[in-house]
Amino acid sequence: MRSRLAEADQMTIEEFLDFTDTRPAGEKWELIEGVAVLSPSPTNFHQIIAGNIYMALGIWKVAHDVPWVPLIGIGTRVPVSPRSLPQPDVQVLATAPSGEASPVTDDGLVLFEVLSRSNTSSDRAWRLKAYKSIPNCQHYVTVAQHKALVTRHDRAGGWQPVELIGLAASLDLPALGAFIGLADIYRWTPVGDAKR
Repeated sequence: MRSRLAEADQMTIEEFLDFTDTRPAGEKWELIEGVAVLSPSPTNFHQIIAGNIYMALGIWKVAHDVPWVPLIGIGTRVPVSPRSLPQPDVQVLATAPSGEASPVTDDGLVLFEVLSRSNTSSDRAWRLKAYKSIPNCQHYVTVAQHKALVTRHDRAGGWQPVELIGLAASLDLPALGAFIGLADIYRWTPVGDAKR
């Protein structure tokens, strides 16, 4: 993770949102420790995997009529760093949002990151620290792009990593009462096609 700026030099969340309102659609910006960071363009496999996670959660929600709501990630407030607004790839809110539309949430029952080259070990450590500070966060899940490897961190397990390896494995999400097979996560990618 980059070195911290002095607080006086850091953007607030409000300043960051004003800044991103001026940027072209399609750019993905995050506020990390008061610094606006432009994420590199995602790969096609990254987007397929994120879409597969979102789709699997949506299918589960419809089939089981549960209150939680999956969505492609939006800016998420993290109490441990009030001048940060990371944006997970996919997240699950405890309930459907109400009121006005917002680019920001305080909710994050489950957060997913599909890993790419920009997710260094220090970035992953920072995100774990940030996401576990969200009061209702129960699971933080990272998904590798180039091999069938999913790592789940759970509040109930003291945030210790649990690795799931191979397309036959299944990602259990007790906070949602749901699970997703890794074969479903990696569908339509070279990793998912490797079993054929």
